[in-house]
Amino acid sequence: IIDMSFFLGPSPKALMRQYTDLIGRPHMPPYWSLGFHMCRWGYGSAAATRAVVERMRAEGIPQDVQWNDIDHMSHFRDFTLDEEAFPQPEVTSMISDLHKHGQRYIMIIDCAVSSREWPGGYPARDKGLARNVFVTSKTGAPAQGRVWPGAA
Repeated sequence: IIDMSFFLGPSPKALMRQYTDLIGRPHMPPYWSLGFHMCRWGYGSAAATRAVVERMRAEGIPQDVQWNDIDHMSHFRDFTLDEEAFPQPEVTSMISDLHKHGQRYIMIIDCAVSSREWPGGYPARDKGLARNVFVTSKTGAPAQGRVWPGAA
């Protein structure tokens, strides 16, 4: 089955209107997402991240969003938090402070869940296996690749 559509214009503007009538019009992203973002690997802790935010404010440098790279994770595993360097109360306090100042916070999550963990040792893996949500290979086993924590 081939499903084809033809758009006759007669102008480029009319053609685009006809095309987006069919597929839908793009939406404007949230205003804050177009602003000033600060992100890098290696802040090392919630305290160091917060110090960067406070320095940006002190110097009058605009900042809409603060990011943390994967160094916030425990052993670089998705959906975990390094409780020594990024203790939950400290992260929560930092996020509250950002929100109080009209800022946003984003924690990077990589696109893989480690497969090197023992059953019961990594809830993201255990729940994913139980719910059969992972991409599978031809054999039906979860597909594996390589990312920061190793095999995933």
